[in-house]
Amino acid sequence: MRVGVPKEIKNHEHRVALTPEGAGCLVKEGHEVWVQCSAGVDSGFDDVAYTSAGATVVDTAAQAWAADLVVKVKEPLACEYRYLRPSLTLFTYLHLAADPALARQLIAHQVCAIGYETVQLPDGSLPLLAPMSRVAGRVAVQLGARFLQRENGTCYPGKGILAGAIEGGEAARAVILGAGNVGLNAAMALAGLGVEVTVLESNRTLIDHLAQRSFERIHLLEFTRDAMRRLLPACDLLVGAALVPGEHAPELLGREDLRLMEAGSVFVDVAIDQGGMAETSRVTTYDDPVYVEEGVLHCCLPNMPGAVPRTSTRALTSATQLYVLKLAAGVASACAGDSALAQGVNTRGGSVCHEGVARALAGLV
Repeated sequence: MRVGVPKEIKNHEHRVALTPEGAGCLVKEGHEVWVQCSAGVDSGFDDVAYTSAGATVVDTAAQAWAADLVVKVKEPLACEYRYLRPSLTLFTYLHLAADPALARQLIAHQVCAIGYETVQLPDGSLPLLAPMSRVAGRVAVQLGARFLQRENGTCYPGKGILAGAIEGGEAARAVILGAGNVGLNAAMALAGLGVEVTVLESNRTLIDHLAQRSFERIHLLEFTRDAMRRLLPACDLLVGAALVPGEHAPELLGREDLRLMEAGSVFVDVAIDQGGMAETSRVTTYDDPVYVEEGVLHCCLPNMPGAVPRTSTRALTSATQLYVLKLAAGVASACAGDSALAQGVNTRGGSVCHEGVARALAGLV
C-alpha cells in the first residue's frame, strides 16, 4: 500500500505523523511511504533520515495526499478538503464533534476516516489519545504559569502569581475539572511546583481508584456544581480536562461561574478540541493564544502538544505505529480483526459510524 505523510499546516503545529523508523518498518513490509519534504524537520527528522529509511520524499502536499492511506497528526483544514476522495483512508486526530464542517466533507467524499481519539480498547482506555493527553496536561501547566504572570502585554495582565511555592509566599491554587490523563498529569505537574490542587471528577470509581495512591498537595473530590462554585473564588488557575469519547466536551462552566473568579485568573481549556467546557470557550492559536471573558484569561489551544514536537511526536508515533502497520496491510481486515481500531472509524462510505460522534453531530450533518 502507498502511505502518505503530509506536512502539518495547522497554526504552529510542529509534529509529524510518522518517524523515519516508522517509515522504515512500513518499507520492510513492502509498502511505499511518501513523505512531504520538511514534514519532520521540527520534530528533529530531516528529509535524509526518511530517504535513508527507504521512504520517498515528495515536493508537494498533493503528492503525499495521493496515497491510499494518509497518516496525519491534526484534522484536514479547509484548504486540504480538495484532497478528499472515496478511495482515501485517513488516520489522524479528527475531533469531529467540534468540526461539523469537516464531518460534512468526509461524508460527502465518502472517506474512511479513523480518529486517533476514538480508538478504544475493551477496558475503555484510549491508547492513541492517552500520550498526547499526558503531554497536553503538562503543557497546560506551562501555559497557565505563563499567563498568571502580570507581564503578558497590556491587554492580558495576569494576577501576578508565581505558579510555585516559595518561602514566605502563599502557594497558588488550581482547580482541575476531570481526573483522566490530562487532568492527572496537570495535577502532578502543578503539585510538583508547590501549587495546591483540587481535582473534581464525576466518576466515583475513578476517584476511589486514585484515592489508593498518595498525592501530595492534590485533593480529589467528586464533581458537583456546588463544589466547583465553592472553589472558584480562590482559584488562580482552572484547567478544563473532561472527556466523553467522540462527543462534545461537557459544558460545565457558564459565565456566572467564571464571574466568581478574581480578575486575572487563568482558564486553560484543554477540552477545546472537543468543543470546550465553558460557555465562553472558543478556539485560540499560538499566534493569539489568549482572550479575556468575565475578567478571566482564557487559553483554548486545540494543539497544545504541537509546541513540544520532539517530545510529542515520539510519544504519539510509538502508540500509532502498530495501527498504521495493520491499516497498511489492509484497512478492511485491520478493522475486522481489531475491535479497538474498528471503534476508531468515524466515517465510512458516506456515513458516520461512531455512536458518540453521531450523537454530537445530530442535526449538524
